[in-house]
Amino acid sequence: MTPAEWLLLLGAGFLAGVINALASGGSFFTYPALILTGLTPVSAAATTLTALAPANIVAIPEYLPEIRSDWHRYPRELAIIIAGATLGIGALIRTDNGFFERFVPWLILAGTLFYAASPWIRRWSERQAPEAATGLVGTVAMFVFAVYLTYFGSGVGNVFIGMYTIRGFDTFLSANAAKNIAIAIGTVMAVVAYSATGFVSWSALVPLAIGSLSGGWLSAKGGRRVPVRAIRVATIAFGLFVAGWLFVR
Repeated sequence: MTPAEWLLLLGAGFLAGVINALASGGSFFTYPALILTGLTPVSAAATTLTALAPANIVAIPEYLPEIRSDWHRYPRELAIIIAGATLGIGALIRTDNGFFERFVPWLILAGTLFYAASPWIRRWSERQAPEAATGLVGTVAMFVFAVYLTYFGSGVGNVFIGMYTIRGFDTFLSANAAKNIAIAIGTVMAVVAYSATGFVSWSALVPLAIGSLSGGWLSAKGGRRVPVRAIRVATIAFGLFVAGWLFVR
C-alpha cells in the first residue's frame, strides 16, 4: 500500500467514525476508498464493517445515562440484532464478487434514500401506525435491517435511530445510544466471521481503524453540540454521489 493510499484510508476512516457516532452513513466514505485501493467488492465491504466497529464502541460510554434508563428494553432488541446479523454475515460470505459489485450501487442508493427519508417515516409511523414499529411488523423490520447491517450496512444506523425512537427509546440521545450498541454488537460479530474467512484486508484495516477510532471518540465527545442537520445533508449528498459513481464506473 502506498503512502497516498494509507492517508486516503485514514481520512475516510476518520470521516466515517465521526458520521457513524452521530448518526449513520460512514461506509459511504470507506467503501469507495477501499475500492480505489484495489480491493474486491466483497473484501471492501467486509473490511469496512471490521474497521468501523471501534467508532460505535468508543461512543457507548458517553451515553451511559441513556443506556441505564432504557436497560430493560435491551435484551429483546439485541436478540433481534444478533439473529439478523448472523444471517447477514452468512449471506455476504456466500456472495459472488461479480454479483456484489453490480448490487452495491443499488444498496448504497437504497441506504441513502432510507437515510434521507427516515425522519418522515418515523413521524408518519408515530402518528399513523405505531403498532407497525412496536409489534410483529416492527420486529421483522428490525431483523431485516440487522441482516443488512452485516451484509453491507450503509445508512442503516439512521433507520435504527428512527425505529428505536418508535419502539420506546423516547429521545434522540437514547435512540442513538441503542443504535451504537446494536451496531457495535453486529460489527464485532462481523469482525470475527470475516477475519476467520480471510475476507478482511489487514493492511487496509489499520488506517481505517485508526481513523474510525479517532473520529468516533471525537464525535462522541462533542456529539451533543454538533448540528445533526448539517451532518445529514452532507452524508446524503455524498451517498448519492458514491451511488452515481459506482453506477457509471
